Amino acid sequence: MKKSVFIAALLLIAFAGTSALAAYHHQGESDSDNFTAVYPAASGTKLDQCALCHCGGSYDDDGKTVTLGSCQWCHDSEHGYGYDESGNIWNTLNQYGKDYFTAGRNQAAVTAIESTDSDGDTYTNLEEVTAVTYPGNADDDPTKTPASFRVYSLDQIEAMDQHTQFLLMNTSRSGDFYAEYTGVIMETLLEDSGVLTSATGITVFAPDGWSNYHPMEADDQENHYHVKGEYPEAQFQYDAEADEALNADGWCDYSAPSCKGRNHGDAIAVDGGLHMILAYQREGSYLDTGVLNNDNKLDGSGPFRVVPPQVTPCPPDQSSRSEVQEVVWPYDYDWDHNAGASSRSATIIRVEPLPDGITDIDILEAGWNYVDQGKIIIYGAIDGTDSNGNGILDSEEGDSADPKKAQFRPMTGLANMTAEVNAGELKKVEALYCDDPSLSQTNKPSRMNYPYGAFKLEVHGLNAASADGDIVTLTLTFPNKIPTNARFYKIVAGGWVSLPFDDNDGDETIVVTLQDGDPDTDADGTINGVIVDPGVLATPIASSGSKSTSSDDGDSSSCFIKALLQ
Repeated sequence: MKKSVFIAALLLIAFAGTSALAAYHHQGESDSDNFTAVYPAASGTKLDQCALCHCGGSYDDDGKTVTLGSCQWCHDSEHGYGYDESGNIWNTLNQYGKDYFTAGRNQAAVTAIESTDSDGDTYTNLEEVTAVTYPGNADDDPTKTPASFRVYSLDQIEAMDQHTQFLLMNTSRSGDFYAEYTGVIMETLLEDSGVLTSATGITVFAPDGWSNYHPMEADDQENHYHVKGEYPEAQFQYDAEADEALNADGWCDYSAPSCKGRNHGDAIAVDGGLHMILAYQREGSYLDTGVLNNDNKLDGSGPFRVVPPQVTPCPPDQSSRSEVQEVVWPYDYDWDHNAGASSRSATIIRVEPLPDGITDIDILEAGWNYVDQGKIIIYGAIDGTDSNGNGILDSEEGDSADPKKAQFRPMTGLANMTAEVNAGELKKVEALYCDDPSLSQTNKPSRMNYPYGAFKLEVHGLNAASADGDIVTLTLTFPNKIPTNARFYKIVAGGWVSLPFDDNDGDETIVVTLQDGDPDTDADGTINGVIVDPGVLATPIASSGSKSTSSDDGDSSSCFIKALLQ
């Protein structure tokens, strides 16, 4: 992760040394440190965020129930703690948070309430923390099964149907702006992930732990921006008094190229209408990768930003912080401030509600690591069917019952590649980028392209009693023809190893021979009836000196990033 500074209070490294999702730790706040000091193994897990101690809440607004997530509830000035800390923090705590607070709000307090069952689900707080389930949420306990999930890369998102829209991002405090964003319509992305018809909404998480909830359908609740359907058409609102380029007390940025040629009152026509989108570009350039600044706050918004249009279109209003309010559009609390619901550097989308018997996944790897790699995970109320048990959901693979075969998307695109073995069964199949932290980079060759990234798979059901280890033929079929000078690498404990392979005749298929226990073809190096097989197909970079267009270029510091760092 490219942080501008190291924030001592923010525990980003898990016990295994993997970058992780860490809590939205406020500057000067020590509670998260107290918890992870007592339970270092919980650092970076789903417990290392606001929801450990904080709850959401609801209130009545003219007969309508308004429901807010934990972050939104805590920062709500009227009902929660508020940005100005004028509220009662007690009202934002779940029972575990209250027990911790009452016990002294220090490391000793964390230990003191270990034998307590704060949420009343019959499991002690220590049992819940050990199982990585929430001790303050009775709906989450050690009997639950982790949710099914789908992981999407930037390259895969770019390969989907694209949507571009111009809109106002209206903020409450930090300055309004007009901009043009490009990405994928959220409803379309969720359909691709296999979202269930029972899904009622999504919660989007940023790697600093901040989250926003969005209902599937429009529900007229305050601060709710819906996933499905179009948003109302808006008008371009311009006034020289608001233009920060012309007025020292201005509050709206009209400098975007997409603003040119527009006049006050013009209808904003968007091909396909305004939608909530998962954006990766602004004004045609990739979003700046999110980093933490000196104040422990998120700067940047990429690689992905959730962009909801205004539910009730209005002009850009003055900042709530400004003392200059006698202006054309003074700050109005009741106006639509959609930018506050626009999650920056989004890495996690939880589809609500979690099905019965299902708990949150352990999001150890889905924090800053996903920002660096340009990935986002979707989990929860999605179809978890995996007919052949190989780790690839049917929503990606199709209805396949053959345990010897797996069809899956490489990280670099949407067209499936196929892996098939002649013996045993495929398990734990996974597509990765070749610079994934779980893969050794030792002896990784230079001047090579990796057009399909890397993959992991395991072959189970072999004869563990075999004296020499069972031999398995792995047939790989790629979306495109393979050059005859291509190479195949296994990634084992000692690093990258070049393997010979058969059937390299210029078509889409190659055949690789693996042997259980062989240190060059079995990553665990043990005859145990299981072959562990991380692998990579590589093609030499053309000698013309021209820059490769591959999105998985081994000659770069990151083997897949196209322009994330622009």
